[in-house]
Amino acid sequence: MTGKMAYLLIGVWAGFALAQTELKTEKFPDKIEIGILENIFKPVQFDHKLHAEMTAMGEGCNTCHHHGSEGVFEPCADCHMREAENASMTMPTLNGAYHRNCLNCHQSWTGDEVCKTCHVQKKFRFNLRKKLDATDVLAHHHEEIVVPELFNFVSPGSSQKPVSFQHKEHVDLYRFKCESCHRQTDCSTCHNYTPHPQPEVKSLSVHHDPCSKCHDTETQNRCESCHRSTPSQGFSHALTGWELNRFHQPLTCSNCHEGSDPIAALDPTCTNCHNNFAVGEFNHEVTGLRLNDDHIEIDCYECHSDDQYDMPPSCMECHDEDVSFPVSLPGERIQLK
Repeated sequence: MTGKMAYLLIGVWAGFALAQTELKTEKFPDKIEIGILENIFKPVQFDHKLHAEMTAMGEGCNTCHHHGSEGVFEPCADCHMREAENASMTMPTLNGAYHRNCLNCHQSWTGDEVCKTCHVQKKFRFNLRKKLDATDVLAHHHEEIVVPELFNFVSPGSSQKPVSFQHKEHVDLYRFKCESCHRQTDCSTCHNYTPHPQPEVKSLSVHHDPCSKCHDTETQNRCESCHRSTPSQGFSHALTGWELNRFHQPLTCSNCHEGSDPIAALDPTCTNCHNNFAVGEFNHEVTGLRLNDDHIEIDCYECHSDDQYDMPPSCMECHDEDVSFPVSLPGERIQLK
């Protein structure tokens, strides 16, 4: 970029910044060219009118102009500086402020082609950035977050015992994502965060909310099921009320709980997963019972009423009361391999 072009661009932006200081909501510009930071990329053509028309989905113009008031919305450059020397996670640079604002809604960018998702690269690149901006969410790849096996929740001042939370199990086994439980958090939660002089007093429901989506935290006298001296033993399928039999034990969780969403309870009715309960298709010997000639051609529902295969079969459909299972077998028991 020539020196004249650079000064012209800065002049245009400065003029827009002055004008925007007095901008009223009913007089917003249709499009804005954001080029104050351009170096290796061309200016971003921002459709301001389109975004302004969508502000009803958020907090109005304050969705982006978070310190605007009474219809006056200052540009980002009025508060956020270009250089990173005096910036922090709570007051990022102008570059960081732009990226954070856009990424609140636009989350389809990828790490491989992150810049090209929004920016058009110049043909000749000269003025490369010499160093990264630590307040810009795109400047650094976050180091791997190690998930602890257990996390102990302790409530200061509470008479309740701590909760030993099976953290890794919820992530690896139940497929929970971080944001499933960690709500209303951002970078400043861990980085450059200064606690309030007076700790915020949270209600009991707020403490329980992340857990209440799956666990009953409202039933009285159940506190000790979570608040206990020793941690839980971890997950066992028997805890769900449906203990796995020998046919299901070798399966992985995803065999039944398909998809990528957090694992939820399934209807244990056999026919929800199995649809081969039909004469000639199902090998009854896998149950440990070989049917005799009198029963091998009978439809399954004749013995298993309403397709309830997890219940003992009934003989009443064809026999008198003197014939019942398992006293009278429709075949012979065999040794399972």
